[in-house]
Amino acid sequence: MRTLSLELRPLGYSPEEEAPLVHAVYRASPGYFTLIGMELPTLEDVLQDLNTLAQDARRRAFLLFQGPEPLGYLDYKLHYPEEGDATLSLLLIREDRQGQGLGRRALAHLVEGLGGMERLYAVVYGNNPRAQRFFLAQGFRYVKDGGPAIQWYMRPL
Repeated sequence: MRTLSLELRPLGYSPEEEAPLVHAVYRASPGYFTLIGMELPTLEDVLQDLNTLAQDARRRAFLLFQGPEPLGYLDYKLHYPEEGDATLSLLLIREDRQGQGLGRRALAHLVEGLGGMERLYAVVYGNNPRAQRFFLAQGFRYVKDGGPAIQWYMRPL
């Protein structure tokens, strides 16, 4: 079996062109938004978020591709919550592509690119046991609750 390479394309350079692609990933992942108790973001919401991204020098976001269609989204922030930390706020794989190791590969790509960082945090929103198991299996440990529906996980780099 041939494994296709996973391509991570950085976002924040052309929000008007990028927003429909991110929105397509969100539309293909309605269960995630239900799980966290949030309505599916509109295209305008995504555009506003990408414009905000472009203004924050510490924030990075990528679309994940295998071929021409976007299959995932990754969003993190450098030097947050402390200097030397990075915080992964969203790693989302389209529901029809989950369970294929794509999240694990995207996370490995992220870790490889975090030279100079000491810790990587992952924030899990809602009651999301699948995400909790994923991060624990990737070497993270639970560190704290950030509110009634937010858990923080951490792994040293």
